[in-house]
Amino acid sequence: MLNYIWLGLIVVAIAVAVGRDVSEESSNRFRNNEAVPLLLPPNGLKAVGPNHYSGTAILIRSQIASFYGPDEAKQVKGDTVSFATDLVQSQSNPKTGTLTLTLPGNIPPVILDAATHAGDPTKWTGTASFDTSQFASGGYIKFAPPSVHFRILAKVANEGVLKIADTAVTLALGLIGVMALWLGVMKIAEAAGLVQLLARIVRPIMVRVFPDVPPDHPAMGAMIMNMTANFLGLSNAATPLGLKAMEELNKLNPIAGTATNAMCMFLTINTTALTLVPATVIAIRLTMGSSDPTDIIMPTFLATFVSLILGILFTRFIQRFFPIRESE
Repeated sequence: MLNYIWLGLIVVAIAVAVGRDVSEESSNRFRNNEAVPLLLPPNGLKAVGPNHYSGTAILIRSQIASFYGPDEAKQVKGDTVSFATDLVQSQSNPKTGTLTLTLPGNIPPVILDAATHAGDPTKWTGTASFDTSQFASGGYIKFAPPSVHFRILAKVANEGVLKIADTAVTLALGLIGVMALWLGVMKIAEAAGLVQLLARIVRPIMVRVFPDVPPDHPAMGAMIMNMTANFLGLSNAATPLGLKAMEELNKLNPIAGTATNAMCMFLTINTTALTLVPATVIAIRLTMGSSDPTDIIMPTFLATFVSLILGILFTRFIQRFFPIRESE
């Protein structure tokens, strides 16, 4: 079922991304294949080397409104946007070159989105056409950035689905050694009788929490073993024990197809499982480079203890004031 949920989320994300991309393409939001007219103030660009110029270029709010639209211009703070400019002149054509703009903090979102799509949200690089004679007196330089197509879909694919898939594989491989070691330690503890000892300690409490289940019924033993496994971080071992407990509890069910009070209570306890050693989380923290991966043991114990108590109280409240009624 979880696989279907993840698949559904991926499909929805792709559908939303395609919808937004189609909207941007139809409105030509990025003005693809059009040159942005940048204003050069007097002495805006100065030579810093052979065929190399640097200085300042400006976009006025009215230019942004006429080129990108009034909605983009409204999101600009101030009347002008000033770019630190670096221009490398082409040797084959002195009226063209490669222009790199360092983006200030008050750029309109359309420029930030275009630069981010190109690979660097701090710089915007493209080709430019100009007249070097205007660099000292002021004039215009036409800047042609790379075209932007289906940026949202590319972001979902590259930074979403593919990146998460790569992270998942890396994380899973890194967990193998730690999980194998910890599960081995827990198996030794189980063979030494620690699990059975904890089960005997818990049994008197279980009899009171599950008054409808006979103390010697197999369901009681399966539930105790499930809770003990969760307590020790043996989640892999706890799952089949939980299924076995539900199977045994169903044998005590007088209403077919309806969960009993014991089933609901066990599900609550299993969901809010009291955990002493969160082995999986410790392994993940270790894999991700945590300096102290075990420092979550006490917070986890306290959090699961509180959630367990509140879960039991809330479930008992529901069972007391909203009892199950047999269908006629």
